[in-house]
Amino acid sequence: MTPGYHSKILLRFIGIALGGLALGFVVTKGLIAPIGHWYEMNRAQSESDLTRAFAIALAIQVLCVVAGGWLGNRLFCRWRQKRLDRR
Repeated sequence: MTPGYHSKILLRFIGIALGGLALGFVVTKGLIAPIGHWYEMNRAQSESDLTRAFAIALAIQVLCVVAGGWLGNRLFCRWRQKRLDRR
């Protein structure tokens, strides 16, 4: 292993985690929460409707976290490649 190998892995993990959390937060606050509130107030007729809406929102949240992690990894790789190109 090269020197700094563990720090690169840690930075990559941090990039993936921050990307996932950031995209998940933005989508939840900007899209899922307002739509969920509107649905609850205007369309839901029973507890079953709310349960189904919650399950869909949770699935969307998971997909956004995974996509954000992938995006965070891609950004980390580009950042690292730019640093290597400067040397």
